[in-house]
Amino acid sequence: MMKPNPQKGFTLVETLVAITIIALALVGPFYAVQQSLNASRSARDQLIASSLAQEAIEYVRSIRDGNYLYNLQNPGATHSWLYGLDGTGGRNCIAADCVVDAKQGTVNTAITPLYINSANVYNQQGAGTVTPFTRRVRLTVVSVSEVRVTVTMSWMTRTVPYTTTVTETLHNWL
Repeated sequence: MMKPNPQKGFTLVETLVAITIIALALVGPFYAVQQSLNASRSARDQLIASSLAQEAIEYVRSIRDGNYLYNLQNPGATHSWLYGLDGTGGRNCIAADCVVDAKQGTVNTAITPLYINSANVYNQQGAGTVTPFTRRVRLTVVSVSEVRVTVTMSWMTRTVPYTTTVTETLHNWL
């Protein structure tokens, strides 16, 4: 009489099932890590864009304040409160897009990407490495003594376009 010969070890099917389970156990965490990294990059870019938009608002406010101080220190001076932004003494940002470079203290109508230099300072002058960010500033006259400043930041992360807009209202306190 023949004795059954019990096979020891794994069958091919058992091995494939084990490999599949291990692969699924590893893919899930790797996918979660990848999604976390993408979300982190997106949040970083959003924060940078918001800061750059706020910088442009502050620069426009600085021009307004500088015009007030100029007129105060120079009796008889006739600088408008938007001098340098309204077509007098500089570029016209009213109802037209322009760019401001707080680092260089310039206003321009050529819409170009922002650059970042070796000191991690963003600029519009082409000094440093080009970034994915583009900043547009537009002034909309609300009344004789009120203007709405709208800054739109645009950028691409991988192949996805993003936009954020910051709006501030400035008043002529002359």
